Amino acid sequence: MRKAPYVRGKMVNGTRVWFVRPTPALNKVFPDLKIIPSLTEPPLTLREANDIGDTWRKDLARYAEGGINTTHVTPHSVQALVNYYKNSMSFRSSDRNSGITDSTRRSYLHHLNYLMQLSVNGTRFDAMHVSDVDFEFAEQMWLYIQNDISTHKANHCVKVLKLIWARGIQSKEKTGVKANVWREIKMPKLPDRRVMWSMEQMRGLIEYCDEQGYPSMGSMITMCFEFCQRPVDIRKFKWSYIDGKTGVSNFMQRKTKQRMALSMTNAVEHRLERHARRNLDDYIFTYESTGRPYTADSLNKVFRKLARGYGLPEVALLDQYNVDGSQMFSSIWMADLRRTGATHASRAGCTDRELMALTGHRNPQMLVVYAVEGEIESGNAQAKRSKYSEQYDVGLLHAGLSGMPRGSLGLRNYTPKQVKSISDTALAKREAFGGLRYAGEGQ
Repeated sequence: MRKAPYVRGKMVNGTRVWFVRPTPALNKVFPDLKIIPSLTEPPLTLREANDIGDTWRKDLARYAEGGINTTHVTPHSVQALVNYYKNSMSFRSSDRNSGITDSTRRSYLHHLNYLMQLSVNGTRFDAMHVSDVDFEFAEQMWLYIQNDISTHKANHCVKVLKLIWARGIQSKEKTGVKANVWREIKMPKLPDRRVMWSMEQMRGLIEYCDEQGYPSMGSMITMCFEFCQRPVDIRKFKWSYIDGKTGVSNFMQRKTKQRMALSMTNAVEHRLERHARRNLDDYIFTYESTGRPYTADSLNKVFRKLARGYGLPEVALLDQYNVDGSQMFSSIWMADLRRTGATHASRAGCTDRELMALTGHRNPQMLVVYAVEGEIESGNAQAKRSKYSEQYDVGLLHAGLSGMPRGSLGLRNYTPKQVKSISDTALAKREAFGGLRYAGEGQ
């Protein structure tokens, strides 16, 4: 694996450990940067060290372009507190247990870049002393952001600031933070996002992806919908997750660490026929332009490009309005496929327990419209949903699959005993039910 800038390694007791050390040139611009990890922090993996080194490199580039103001940072100022948080392990690390995901880090930076440029009632926020940020000012800032952009933006900014102040309290002497005033802000709860894909949109976009030379995106759209999973879990799906004898996919959700066991569906199996299997450790989906696995950035970039090219429309957000009272609209997200698939499963008659097995939710109250106890429950959910999809023509079986041979992956070699164990032969009944046929299948 490559080493990012500022990453160093050394042997300790026969084991190579990794650390990130700022150069004098970097410290001239960012004087608060220190060697990571400190003596009291756990060691870094090479991947974690690279994440930090790459972030430092990007920050230096943004500074050179005028995107970051580091001159004359006053101790105990808001800017100093933000810098302190950005240098912490909780922000820099991508460790599953102690860090945050790359997408979360980018979201935090996006909101912080906006906040550091704000002036509320003639007061520049980044230059304020943290002790001067009281409840009244915090409330005024929330109202300002709401009027400037939206309630959604204001809520997210406050959530980030709440997190930063909480980190600052842990080092009061260094940061000057005495209390977390952002905890006192009563933010209005926005309605849950309810955006749904239509079957026409899914089928059309999948076929468009194939036509444009991006079958990987068409397959990921299929799996997000069929498996009711988040895009981050699908883009990092490996061949090793799939049991070739049972057709069951075993993996851990990256956001919740919930272990999943999902039965293969016909639509997913037929899409997988398009992707070369090199070894079990390989990610299934690779970016056609590079031949490498998708990153969060490349996934979003390609999806938005294809969605615009296909003409995927914006949709109205239910019960959400701009400050001027006008209807709020949003583009359709890839993440909305999970909600769409779960809603179809619910309409197909799946129980709460079956939905929880399908989506990975641990609490029935989190289902809303639409969850893993085990392979049997998720199999039940998939079986009911498949029958519903075939009956009402809301499945993806035919999308971009014309002329595809069936079963070459060998993922559906169920024995009678195995079939019996999954929802009283539900999957077997589904196969017998028929539904959409493929070229080459018997009539």
